[in-house]
Amino acid sequence: VQAWADSLLAKLLEAPERPGERHVLLERIVRGYLVGILAVALGAGLAWWFATGDALRTWSVVTAVLVVSCPCAIALAFPLTEEIATVALRRRGVFVREADLWPRLGGIRTLVFDKTGTLTLETPVLQNPAVLAGLSEAERSALLALVRDNPHPVSQCLLENLLAGGAQDDPPAGELRETPGAGVELGPWTLGRAGWRDGADGAGTVFARDGRALARFHFLDTARPDARTELAALAARGFATHILSGDRAEKVAQLTRELGLPAAAGHGDLSPQDKADWLERHDPEATLMLGDGANDSLAFDRARCRGTPVIHRGVLERKADFYYLGRGIAGIRALFEVNAVRRRTQVAVLVFSIAYNLLAVGLAVAGRMNPLVAAALMPINSLLTLAIVGGGMRRAQRTAD
Repeated sequence: VQAWADSLLAKLLEAPERPGERHVLLERIVRGYLVGILAVALGAGLAWWFATGDALRTWSVVTAVLVVSCPCAIALAFPLTEEIATVALRRRGVFVREADLWPRLGGIRTLVFDKTGTLTLETPVLQNPAVLAGLSEAERSALLALVRDNPHPVSQCLLENLLAGGAQDDPPAGELRETPGAGVELGPWTLGRAGWRDGADGAGTVFARDGRALARFHFLDTARPDARTELAALAARGFATHILSGDRAEKVAQLTRELGLPAAAGHGDLSPQDKADWLERHDPEATLMLGDGANDSLAFDRARCRGTPVIHRGVLERKADFYYLGRGIAGIRALFEVNAVRRRTQVAVLVFSIAYNLLAVGLAVAGRMNPLVAAALMPINSLLTLAIVGGGMRRAQRTAD
């Protein structure tokens, strides 16, 4: 018997620690700012001392340079833009869990979606419900035990139909086991992909006992209402989109066509490890992975950014950088639109800060600024910087509306 810690399911559910990504741009700006100002203050002090020999005048110039160039405004402005962006996204049903998501988003070029429950609605439609009626009471009870606590969309669909049909909750003895990407089993009873624990082949999900197929279920996936429109809008922004699914290649190809994606964008018949290997081969550092189930967990671990829809009994929330609500995927585009506003606002803050310092520090070095005036300009600089943040991020609020 395999120990739990060594099992595939344990590895899929494990939330590995990932070091947070430092805000490299902000760190470089503040570090360079401080080093530059100290160098300017020292140079100005030496120049004034050698030129005048006036210690009081020299100290006045050095003080003015150090006071008027306080880096507090820019050091506060960047985190503030990210907080405003986070709040704006909440109004669109997108919730950021990891603060270091923002500096990582700028490097994303590829979007990778799971299919079932991510690009399609959470619960598929059972196309042949009459098959359930043909099962005996004991068989329906066994099937109920297999699907009752399983969050997979297929299991949830069967659970709804079984409960609606009055299936008895009389589970057979045994330990319920799941093989991610294949199916579940309880004693002699199994439910999973055709050919997994039975002699069946072809399409559908097979319910079997002792390897003998008892029923084959067929499901219809419905794409999320806005999926085609949103994927087209994301493509217009320059993102490449791929679908990675454990479902049959034919069903993945059908959804790919339905969503208007190139045929090469759909990848079916993938195990959890296959998904992770695909990401490894296709620049995971430039990839945002979106999924909802344990089958996506290994791929999640390799992607630079991770997101998940809020679904019934989801398993990836602890690993996700963000999650989103609703029946659509519009929150993904909102995430990138708000991030674009955030970056433009930060650029505006940086440009203003450079211009302000060139003027104010230049006047201080030239000896044309009293330290008291410098002390008055410092809070004015902070207020103007905050005004730029407020004005720039107003577009993020409009985007959220």
